[in-house]
Amino acid sequence: MGCHPAREDNGPCARIDLDALASNARRIRRKVKPRGLMAVVKWDAYGHGLIPCARVLERAGAAAFGVSSPQDGVTLRRAGITQPILVMTDWVGKPPALFLDWDLQAAATSWYKVEYLEAVSRKLGRPVPVHLKFDTGLGRVGLHHSQYRSALRAITKLPHLKIAGLYSHLAYNGPQDQARGRRQIEIFEKIVREAGRLGLAPRWIHLANSAAAVAIPDVPGNLVRAGIALYGQPPSAEVRGLLPLDPVMTLTGRVRAVRRVRCGHGFPDSHFWIAPADGWGAEVGLGFGSSYPRSLVGKTSVLFRGQRRRLVGIMSRDVCYVFTGPDRPEPGEEVVFWGKQGRHTLYLFELAGLIDALPYELPTWLKPDIPRSFLSASEASEPITSVHNIL
Repeated sequence: MGCHPAREDNGPCARIDLDALASNARRIRRKVKPRGLMAVVKWDAYGHGLIPCARVLERAGAAAFGVSSPQDGVTLRRAGITQPILVMTDWVGKPPALFLDWDLQAAATSWYKVEYLEAVSRKLGRPVPVHLKFDTGLGRVGLHHSQYRSALRAITKLPHLKIAGLYSHLAYNGPQDQARGRRQIEIFEKIVREAGRLGLAPRWIHLANSAAAVAIPDVPGNLVRAGIALYGQPPSAEVRGLLPLDPVMTLTGRVRAVRRVRCGHGFPDSHFWIAPADGWGAEVGLGFGSSYPRSLVGKTSVLFRGQRRRLVGIMSRDVCYVFTGPDRPEPGEEVVFWGKQGRHTLYLFELAGLIDALPYELPTWLKPDIPRSFLSASEASEPITSVHNIL
């Protein structure tokens, strides 16, 4: 489904610029060479559309893909994606034969999962390729680095387990992460050396996200995992300057109604917001029914005619209100809630920081029935057969 200015209800729409996606992937690849690029397409490619994005990313040179479920891995295979696919989350309890039938790899982030995959591989008669994750200091998931020697020795005694990858998570949000990042690198290098000494020799070694790989050029590994950066969204203002990227998604609504607003008067009424000067108010066709955070009202701006204008008053299920200042809006005009309008950009990290969220959360919250309009790469819109019935 596409978006068009003449949509009868002037409702929200997400424009997906696939040319920008391809350009971002190529820029990141050039920066992280000779390491390959693992394109993370979890959660429907962060709300951008799994199949259209994966096809573009494969053509742009992605060496591997990271997905959030076996279902997504199967969907990519059915769409013709041939590169290695790592199921990073949400696979315990799913039919294990999917990994072998569809050539998928599994992330083992705990000893329970290691033992589970050993048992599954023994039962199936073929090993499920495993990427073993260690926690090197970030404190999320993974086998704790303090136990890496005993863990690796124990793994060598599991005859049915195939270690295809070894990884950890080094995130970089700005200069404040340099010291911790260096410490994580030292720990990870010890783990990799020990794995080699024990003869495990995994094909894939990956530690850094794209920002970390650019900020700390000597980060080890032969893969770099790129997530929200692929979609043109830096995690912070500090990271924004490391690598120029183009936003892929632009979330829009259109003006439904226009009202003259006098200084000291309320808009949409005096219970919610008082105008500080004479100007114009626009009722815009996007509300919390889209899963745009209602808590942003009164805190953030939108883009209107390339200028930042305040999101004010209240948000209902289907509409919100924008004070456009001296500029009189016209019904049907575009308002941008994040993304690009002309030469101006409203980044997700700007909005997320106002409500204690992470930048990638916002596009993943969007309702799937909001129309996505894919620009360029027409083959990306081919229908894909659903795999829900086999899971």
